Amino acid sequence: MTEIHFIDLSGEIKADDRGMSFFPWQRRLKAPGELPSTFHLISIRPGQSRGHHLHPGQAEYLYPFHGRAVFIWEAAPGQVRERVISGETTLIHIPPGLAHAVTNPGPELLYLLAWREVSGPGPGEPETVPHHLGG
Repeated sequence: MTEIHFIDLSGEIKADDRGMSFFPWQRRLKAPGELPSTFHLISIRPGQSRGHHLHPGQAEYLYPFHGRAVFIWEAAPGQVRERVISGETTLIHIPPGLAHAVTNPGPELLYLLAWREVSGPGPGEPETVPHHLGG
């Protein structure tokens, strides 16, 4: 099965006394024309979870930029893994067909940027398929 990629952005994020800036699509967006229809901002309240799904024909990127996240994925059928993401230096790349979810362990709101790219079957294929990941 394909793997999740946790991309270290520390070399791409520019920071100074004013804050930070990051251009998430430079060098990694293959089909910029699709971005407007798949780009979205997500907030998750403390103790809540979103996701528990997979995208059969789309790769997805998640960029948690405020708060702590517990990223959960199914590495193999029935084998659930998780990783805590905090700070603003990790971009998560989720290959098509990999079930995933994000939980906010708190105490503050979690904010993520998300976008998808078509990379597999198209017409007739569902965009998102529910898939519960334990718990």
